[in-house]
Amino acid sequence: MAGKENTLVAGRWPERKRDWAVSLWVAFLAACFGTLVLFALLDPELMGDAWVYGWQTDLRVTYGVGFAFLYLVSLVAARLMTVMIRTGPRRGHASGKGRRKPPPVRDPEELNPDLRGEQWK
Repeated sequence: MAGKENTLVAGRWPERKRDWAVSLWVAFLAACFGTLVLFALLDPELMGDAWVYGWQTDLRVTYGVGFAFLYLVSLVAARLMTVMIRTGPRRGHASGKGRRKPPPVRDPEELNPDLRGEQWK
């Protein structure tokens, strides 16, 4: 096979669309869990009184802003993960193809003559 074929299977989304769907879903689940943990530990009323002195916000707005922030952070992390997976090394890399040779191991006395005769064990 010379290259990647762009044939679509009936009823299946293209790869890019699937990557976005997976990223959005993973980010949503992570934001749900993060919101659960965040607001289980912190009371939104006390946070609003401490940080936003002049604003009168509803609890729903506080929950919404917290969820939106966590969703955005989770979405960035999920997309970065997807990009790293898609642009990672090709097959064969794990078996040694395309890897650099390990650097040669040298005796420290070669590079530094002052170390001759010392015990290193």
